[in-house]
Amino acid sequence: MVSLDENMLVKKIQKGDQLAWSDLVLRYEGRLTNYAQGKIKDHASCQDLVQESFLGFLANINNFDASRSIQSYLFGILSNKITDLLRSYGRLRTVETPVDSSGNQKSSPYIDPAMGASTWYRGDEKKKLENDALIKGLRLLINQLVQRKDYLKLKSIELIFVNGLSNLEAANILGIDNKTVASHRHYANNFIIDNLKKMNLSPSVFPHLSEQDQD
Repeated sequence: MVSLDENMLVKKIQKGDQLAWSDLVLRYEGRLTNYAQGKIKDHASCQDLVQESFLGFLANINNFDASRSIQSYLFGILSNKITDLLRSYGRLRTVETPVDSSGNQKSSPYIDPAMGASTWYRGDEKKKLENDALIKGLRLLINQLVQRKDYLKLKSIELIFVNGLSNLEAANILGIDNKTVASHRHYANNFIIDNLKKMNLSPSVFPHLSEQDQD
């Protein structure tokens, strides 16, 4: 069950409170990154997956399941993304079971005999559609910031999304507060999500966005 503190945090984020979003990122980014690095050694890939997990959480924030903790929810998203990435590398031929609130597997992976070549192909195709859409959204964001001459936010987003740095690393490079970088990330996430909804993608590409539109 979500604690009262977490419940208030979720409600604030649902209302667009950037400070609440910054607080959530500060709480969980380190834990998620450590978990990802335990599974994948490539730092940039780990950062990408963590950022995508936050994006997935934000995209589905209005459908948040109050019976689960935020940490459990985030680790569940991240675990699925790690599984997808390892499958695309051809390094995983199992389906991982859910993780607990600390990011640990509840039981051993099991072989899924139903997964044939067509299943793997569809997974790769879906991943490409996701990546292409996210890249398009990011380009639109960059163009907007350039037109507005908002170069600080542009540099911050470049460090986070392109270079794969954490909020703290980007803040240290730019000489600004960590929460300012977190607010830049929040702005970027919302911008990209809004534009994904306008791309007329198949509901299967980003199912969470389709669920939101139906509410």
